[in-house]
Amino acid sequence: MRIFKKILIILLWYPLRVFIKASPLYLTYLLGLVGGHLLYLLSREKQNIMAKELGLIMPDKSIAEIKEIVKGSFKNYCLSEIEVLLYPDLNSRYIEKNVIIKGKEYLDKALLRGKGVLLFQAHFGAFQMIMPSIGYSGYKMSQISASASIWKDNKATDIQGKIFDIKANHEYSLPVHHISVRSSLRPAFRALANNEIVGITVDGGGGKKIVPVKFLKREANFQQGGATMASMTDAAIVPAFIITEKGLKHRLIIHPPIKVDDKFNKKERIEHIMQEFAGILEKYVYKYPTHYGYSLYLRRERACLDPYPFFQDHYGIRNMEQTDGKKGINYA
Repeated sequence: MRIFKKILIILLWYPLRVFIKASPLYLTYLLGLVGGHLLYLLSREKQNIMAKELGLIMPDKSIAEIKEIVKGSFKNYCLSEIEVLLYPDLNSRYIEKNVIIKGKEYLDKALLRGKGVLLFQAHFGAFQMIMPSIGYSGYKMSQISASASIWKDNKATDIQGKIFDIKANHEYSLPVHHISVRSSLRPAFRALANNEIVGITVDGGGGKKIVPVKFLKREANFQQGGATMASMTDAAIVPAFIITEKGLKHRLIIHPPIKVDDKFNKKERIEHIMQEFAGILEKYVYKYPTHYGYSLYLRRERACLDPYPFFQDHYGIRNMEQTDGKKGINYA
């Protein structure tokens, strides 16, 4: 089965990317649905892991319902991956035609404060599409991120490494200034000082400092870097989420800034900010579970590799896999 998945990936990033760039958007959407279904059929182990994680957060769902969410999660993931091929050709006209932005007034009002905006995001759906949606709407934006090139550290083959390079180049074509999580964050502080937007994903991954929060009926570890930056700069914290709809259209939903009581000390402010964001994200996950199913799978699979596991109950898995000598992850 693994060889078939590799063939699908190679087809996507080589001959199919030329075809996709020349195809109508709706045909690209249909191709993503077909590719997601094929990936689902070829990924029994991922199916099981994703179903187990979804079952933990949705105990009221039947086995059949969980199975449908898993199928939808593979399709949503594949659509997001295929959409990366379109990044170099995106422009303001494309965004205006295919992305509905709701809540832009919250962003504009937050910028009137003159202290910049931290756009809080999650690994939810096609979250990278937030960058062109904001950048091509006339805003100056930076993004703190781990580009695809960073994932080369865990590549299984040379061809995967080349694919990560291609993907990284596509990401760098987006209308934002990329700030690597492995580099200095001074550019992010400068951007906020210039009253610009800085995007950051805060729901787990590579950060070293974490904040425990209640999330999806479990105890989770969210990165505290964004909240710490907000505390240091007084930048507004604006949550943003993007929903993928039929035909590869999107809705970008921008929320009012997260409010923090002035009476809180620094530690309390950070905890409050992260718990508030976790609560907002949780509502999106329950409403659009297919947008987060693949992220749940990845967080479970990376329990042994990240500086800390995403969910507290992953610590047992982490210890077991470290004992067994597990070293990598298959991203196909």
